[in-house]
Amino acid sequence: MRTRAHQREEEAALARDTTIIGAGLVQGTVKRALIPTGKGQTTAPEELRRRVWNLAPGTYINDILAAQDSALYRWPEHVSNALRVYIEPTSNVAGFDARYPEMGRTVFTEWSEAGFPLRFTFIYDSTTADITIRWIDHFGNGEGQRIGVTERIHTSQFQIAKANIAIANHDSSGRTLSVTTVGGIIRHEIGHALGLNHANDPTSVMYRESATSMIGSSDRATLRLLYLIPGGSLKD
Repeated sequence: MRTRAHQREEEAALARDTTIIGAGLVQGTVKRALIPTGKGQTTAPEELRRRVWNLAPGTYINDILAAQDSALYRWPEHVSNALRVYIEPTSNVAGFDARYPEMGRTVFTEWSEAGFPLRFTFIYDSTTADITIRWIDHFGNGEGQRIGVTERIHTSQFQIAKANIAIANHDSSGRTLSVTTVGGIIRHEIGHALGLNHANDPTSVMYRESATSMIGSSDRATLRLLYLIPGGSLKD
């Protein structure tokens, strides 16, 4: 018999972009697309490796490199303009909670305070947005228990050109997720949109099986590393 505590633990473990496979294993995904324009990376792989290894202690950068074929992607510098963020202000999705958009804006502030070096501005026209967040009821049965997906569009210069986030407020069986759970999904998915991938560190908000939704020290260290070096491949 399942207890309420057990149910809360399950909901917390689902508060990431997730797919339940096998015996309760939680596995997330970041969808990627490529804009094949411009020239390749500007820094030689050997130099990138040197700089990464110098900054690696306290981070989970090796987990990201393993998931991304030894490549790192980040937003380019925005000297005068902030990243434009569109958060769907309302939705016809059943069970939509009016608190979701404000939670999204708060989470962007949290990531800024964690060390993301670029500014955000919130806009009301999705056509000009760099990052969008939209709400859906649930993902299809073929998606397992996935409740959030981030699509990042990369350039051939290893920069992020755009990120689209979809967040469900029901699992594939139709169960309504708590507002706290949706908040955890938002925090995790925005981490993906900024360039992070999954971590094997259970104290990280990017840990795919974690019950925590707090941005941890390894998240801050990894974000700092990612934006102290140019994007590129570490492969020769």
